[in-house]
Amino acid sequence: MPLRTIAPCWNIVTPAQPAGAGKLAIVIEPGTSFGDGGHPTTQLCLQAIAALAPRARQGWRMLDFGSGSGILAIAAARLGAQVDAIEIDAAAVAEAERNAQLNGLSDRICYARTLDGVIGPLELVVANILQPVLLEYAVGLTGRLAVAGTLVVSGLVATDVPAISARYAPLLGGRRPEIFELDEWRALLWRRT
Repeated sequence: MPLRTIAPCWNIVTPAQPAGAGKLAIVIEPGTSFGDGGHPTTQLCLQAIAALAPRARQGWRMLDFGSGSGILAIAAARLGAQVDAIEIDAAAVAEAERNAQLNGLSDRICYARTLDGVIGPLELVVANILQPVLLEYAVGLTGRLAVAGTLVVSGLVATDVPAISARYAPLLGGRRPEIFELDEWRALLWRRT
């Protein structure tokens, strides 16, 4: 895997690569799980985390739903978050736990296979997963969001946006999402303010 630089602040590297200067490094052991920084939806979510992370304090809380390799959880933990990372695939959870150890952030990330143990309120909820799963878990994701929290959903193409917007908007006070694009992929963002 080549070094990946993702604006504004990330360098995604393997354990054998140098971190690079002037960026925050995320070490990812190449494996079978989704999330090595190459996919546009991962990049959109990394950019959102960098922009939305509360800089003024440590210990803010984030949910990474559909965690895969753990790259988004690691990014948030690098910026001071305590992260609940949910992933149904046991092999992916093991891979994500190894990646958290490589980054020295195991104590900031709690991995689980269901949402059941995640108790809000959470300042940031990020779900980078396919449309059917986002539709199914809309109530569970929005229900854990803090009153002034932010929700980011991705893993979407343009034709997915209307259904996701229609499902989530009523759960978020009727708000319309901000839509971010990279190639054919989309990320939707709702801010509760």
